[in-house]
Amino acid sequence: MVYLINLFKETYRGKTIARTLFNLKIAERVKNINGVIVDLGSGLNPSHKRFWQIKPEKFIRVDINKETSPDVIADLNKPLPFSDNFADSVLLFNVIYILENPSITLREINRILKPGGKIFFTSPFIFNETKEPVDYWRFTSGALEKLLKESGFERYLIQPVGERFSAAVYLISPFLFFWPIKFLFYILAVAFDEIIPEKLKLNQPAPMGYFVEATKL
Repeated sequence: MVYLINLFKETYRGKTIARTLFNLKIAERVKNINGVIVDLGSGLNPSHKRFWQIKPEKFIRVDINKETSPDVIADLNKPLPFSDNFADSVLLFNVIYILENPSITLREINRILKPGGKIFFTSPFIFNETKEPVDYWRFTSGALEKLLKESGFERYLIQPVGERFSAAVYLISPFLFFWPIKFLFYILAVAFDEIIPEKLKLNQPAPMGYFVEATKL
C-alpha cells in the first residue's frame, strides 16, 4: 500500500515512472548511513532526497555547475578533490551515463572511500537519450560488474529497476498527457512486470536501469 501511495504522489508531482521507481529503490536500499557522505553530481534539489534515510555527520554536495550552489565545484571526469579514505559513503545518482570515462570516476571513488565504505549509484538502461551536456552510456549488468571490478570493488549488488512493461510505459509517457492516465498506466506496468517469468528476467533482462551498491574492502 505504501508503494502505491508513493507511486500516486510522484505521478501527481509529474515524475516519470523511471524516476519514481529509481527513487523507491533508493528508499529501499539507502538506509541508516552516516559519517561523511559525498554526493557527486548532486544537482540543486534532486527528487530522491525525499526518499533516502541518512544521518550524516558531514554531507558534501559536489557538482560542476556552480548555479546548483554545491559545497565543492568539481569535474567528475578528473581526480576528485578529496584525500584517500575520506568518505564513509558516496552517492552517484543519475550521473554515470553522462561521465566521459566512468572507470576513472569509479577508481577515484574507491580511492576516497574508507575501507568498508560504500558507493550507491543508479544507471539507466532502456532510456531516452538526454543532453546533460552529453549522454554517453547505457550499461548492461555485465558491463557494470566489469566496471566495478576494474575499479577495485569486489563486493557489490546490482539490482534491476523495472522491467519491459515499465520501460515501455516510460518511453511512451510523453504521449500520456493527463496524470491520472499516467498513474493508471504506471500501475498496470508495475503489475505486469511482476508476472514476467523469472527465467525471462534472468536470461533476457530488459529493465529501465540498475541500482548498484558496492563496498570498498
